[in-house]
Amino acid sequence: MIFELYIWIVSFALLYISVFWIIVSYSDSRKLSSFDDHGYPFLSIAVPTFNEEESILSTLESLLHVNYPLERFEVFVVDDASTDTSASLVRKFIKKHSSFPLHLVRHSINKGKAAALNSALKEAQGEYFAVLDADSLISPDCFKVMLPRFDTNVAAVISSISVYEPKTTVEKIQRFEYILASFMRNLMSAVDTLHTTPGVLSLYRCSLLRELGGFDEHNLTEDYEIAMRLKYHHYDVRMCEKSITYTSVPPRLKGLWRQRVRWFRGFIHNNLLYRKMFLSKKHGLMGLFQMPLNILSFVIVFLSLVLFLYEGIFFFYHFLLRLFFQGSDLLSFWKDLSLKEFLFLFNFKLHFPFLLLFLSGLYLYILAHRFSSEQWKFHFATFIYLFLYPFIRSLQWTNALLLELFGAQKKW
Repeated sequence: MIFELYIWIVSFALLYISVFWIIVSYSDSRKLSSFDDHGYPFLSIAVPTFNEEESILSTLESLLHVNYPLERFEVFVVDDASTDTSASLVRKFIKKHSSFPLHLVRHSINKGKAAALNSALKEAQGEYFAVLDADSLISPDCFKVMLPRFDTNVAAVISSISVYEPKTTVEKIQRFEYILASFMRNLMSAVDTLHTTPGVLSLYRCSLLRELGGFDEHNLTEDYEIAMRLKYHHYDVRMCEKSITYTSVPPRLKGLWRQRVRWFRGFIHNNLLYRKMFLSKKHGLMGLFQMPLNILSFVIVFLSLVLFLYEGIFFFYHFLLRLFFQGSDLLSFWKDLSLKEFLFLFNFKLHFPFLLLFLSGLYLYILAHRFSSEQWKFHFATFIYLFLYPFIRSLQWTNALLLELFGAQKKW
């Protein structure tokens, strides 16, 4: 009875939230300004690098073809004490493209991504400061479509992110994640609750970054923290869906697990760090809606995992008891079970809210594909993402929580 009540309460809450986002997706009618070719603000682009010899040249090549005057931007590759050939590859690139405004900054010891960004920020001459991951490829017109999104109160603009040429099942699963993430970030941008600035590509007001003290060098997810700090100080973050940046993702479950646990640890830490925004009227929907939603999602993950594991173990235990005492009769029972009997055994009180929630989630998933102009194909990776991956994510969240509780070492 308690389990059924929990399912109904959670399903209703999540269904309500899903309907809210669906309404936002149909009511977003923002008027977007166009880029003024007569005024190119100076840009500083930071590319933090740590052992990126396999991808750094591709990232620099994408910058080489950016549709922006060479004299109006500068690029800083900050090598954070790489142990591979990243630095030497960058030097060769500089020598080969001598007219390209690229500078290499090297750290003698590994300080972390935030420190690498702060090193670039100290040298930056630009009005705007762009952060670009060393395993990402930007579109030629990215800056031209991102810059018009800056109005009086906007402190940062982020790009839409797509997975670059997914091949493995794990990469294809992440492709679905990124499609949905870009869609949801666009909706949050529409209601001024967007609170993340991904390192894949984000553009900031340079003076404001300096005013707020730069990036937090003691934070696992400096991109999430700086966005939360901007929201805390009443600035807005916008999403530019026309700017598409492609990123490489972990091809194996081990790498994905390590990455997501780091992200989730950052989520836990930073929501606690900025807990004063929780139910804060002066922070608008960020305080009254988004922060409670963050906490609610966190609580639901753990309660659901515990209850589902308990119910699963309980069901399996009783199944084994029946199998032990009834033997072959039990097997015959399942073999001869008719459709009518199966439907009679089906718990509609338990599964009906699941069905409603699944359908609303599926509709959001379809809207996300339309938003990104991605073709939706139902295959093995889709099945895993929809039905198995939520359980895996719950375990990742649990791992992240335990590491935070026990104060595990934080690594870039």
